[in-house]
Amino acid sequence: MPLTNISIKHLRCFDDIEISLSPGINFFYGANGSGKTTILEALFIFSSGKSFKSSNLQSLIKYDKKNFYLKGFDSISGHIVEVEKYRNKSISLKLNNKKIVTNNLIKKFPCTPIHNNTFSFTSAPPDFRRKLLDRSIFIAEDGFSSAWFAYHRTLKQRNAMLKNNRISDIYVWNKKLSTDGILLTEYRKNFFEKTLDEFKNLLKIFESKVVFDFFDLISIDFYCGWNFKESLFHTFEENVKKDLKRKTTTEGPHKSDIKFLINNIDARQILSRGEQKFFSILWSCAQHEVLKRHYQIEATLIIDDIKSELDERVFDLFVDLLNHNKNQVIFSCIEDCFSSKISDKFNEFKKFHVEHL
Repeated sequence: MPLTNISIKHLRCFDDIEISLSPGINFFYGANGSGKTTILEALFIFSSGKSFKSSNLQSLIKYDKKNFYLKGFDSISGHIVEVEKYRNKSISLKLNNKKIVTNNLIKKFPCTPIHNNTFSFTSAPPDFRRKLLDRSIFIAEDGFSSAWFAYHRTLKQRNAMLKNNRISDIYVWNKKLSTDGILLTEYRKNFFEKTLDEFKNLLKIFESKVVFDFFDLISIDFYCGWNFKESLFHTFEENVKKDLKRKTTTEGPHKSDIKFLINNIDARQILSRGEQKFFSILWSCAQHEVLKRHYQIEATLIIDDIKSELDERVFDLFVDLLNHNKNQVIFSCIEDCFSSKISDKFNEFKKFHVEHL
């Protein structure tokens, strides 16, 4: 559920601030270094116990303090979430004053983050696109986590056998890995197909506005990680010699990807940075719509530095996209790009000048 109030203490540049959020659209603007991204980062931490900007949570603590402390409140459910991190200590997560693990936290306060890395996901390595897909499926499907861990535990065992040249029992591991892999792939393929439908629905919003000429030419395909015409078990069996030589499992769901093509050419070779960014936002919003429409999950959409590399025409498309979204949205920009003329279009729109908080 969306958070309605948050407090931030000793996180990066902030000493102690409290913010009352709208259940609709929230826009933060201010100069570089004023703390816009930090606020969005805090909201992501409430959802995951992690930062989308740094893998080292200790680096988020204000330089002259010993810890950071975050507190969030959801007025609908009455839930209170607290996150605290001391230097050289593990992060502490609490829900209603009881300890909680990150796997449960993400389901209580789900969000879809769109940030600097996401903006170029068409040119990112396959594992990044897999992670984006898997994160949404984890929020939506209760059984996905166990399927994911089962597959990767078995994969680790098979790779250990290959590395040590011990393949006497590899038939058994091929059997189990294929069973686990098929289940994992079914989850991914099902969510991908729903996302593709929602992506096409979003494109209809822009039919009357000719900004990009590639929308009619683009094809988006799910690659399962092996030749789907062959059974996964057969693939593992056929690849034993090749895998032994390379000391690793060369094909399978751990190699799956989402491929974006324009006239059968990799989209990253054709799209400009601004086009890639808007396309990435659109695809992430489609995943976000799946959570809302197909699973009735009220996830928060977080978008950092929205206007960078987008010209006015493309920014207008983003405004149309906001009109379509029915969940809580929190996004940032250096400048105030939302005049009263634009903001009046939206219900429950709140604007924050970060330097005045």
